[in-house]
Amino acid sequence: MKNILKAIVMFLSFCILVSCSKDFKVTYLEICPSEMTTTINDTVQMTFSIVYEGGNFEDPNLIQVQWNTSNADVVEVSDSGIIVTKAAGNADITVSCQGINSTCNVEVIDTAGQEPILPYQRQ
Repeated sequence: MKNILKAIVMFLSFCILVSCSKDFKVTYLEICPSEMTTTINDTVQMTFSIVYEGGNFEDPNLIQVQWNTSNADVVEVSDSGIIVTKAAGNADITVSCQGINSTCNVEVIDTAGQEPILPYQRQ
């Protein structure tokens, strides 16, 4: 069991080293979605599309990207691109790799005190 655990740790360490390699050049990076409207206390996994030259990656998710928010009071973002909405307002979520950036504008609305409109209800 210890040998299997050691092998797994060594493999993951190798993956991290490979992901930090500069043997590839990013040519295109796009965040998905490019804009969204959501509500307070929502959690969303952001994703991205990437095109690169060079390197020998079988899984593009091994490429390290950085996630940032323009307003952490409104939207927080984790290192893995999970956003958590905190308050009403706007924030830009940016994914970056090798100086190439892509941004999603997130609008957070406060629906407290409002009754939900069901699809079958007429206005």
